[in-house]
Amino acid sequence: MNQILRAGVLKLNLSPDAFHRYATHYLKCKRDFQCPDKFSPVPYFLLCRAIELEMKARHLKHATQKQVKDKYRHKFAEAYDALEPVEQILNQEEEHTLRLASDIYNDNKGFEYFSPIDALTAYKRFPDLKLLDSIASKLIGT
Repeated sequence: MNQILRAGVLKLNLSPDAFHRYATHYLKCKRDFQCPDKFSPVPYFLLCRAIELEMKARHLKHATQKQVKDKYRHKFAEAYDALEPVEQILNQEEEHTLRLASDIYNDNKGFEYFSPIDALTAYKRFPDLKLLDSIASKLIGT
């Protein structure tokens, strides 16, 4: 007697794990970065990208990549605000720093392109780098 087994459609959502993994890679790049000058925006960019990918990883558990991209773009503070309350683990100072970094990150690629105004003001609007690193570590879980 022959038996035919038909398997149902198997759906695997690998996106959350992949985005989380990439977030850890950007965080490691920041940790390994050796600044050749007194100042560089590169560590800020690396931390912000890590945070962005981690926030997207959390939302990808319940939505498609296109939905997450269209809803949040690069606005990781908005993505943080949309997390379930139990996942919102930052204190008030950390949330303030997260919002500040998110605003700069979205302001004409503020951590990617040279800004004469930022340079002339000694990058005073930039958040505390150690605190931003701590936030990324806390959110990513490293």
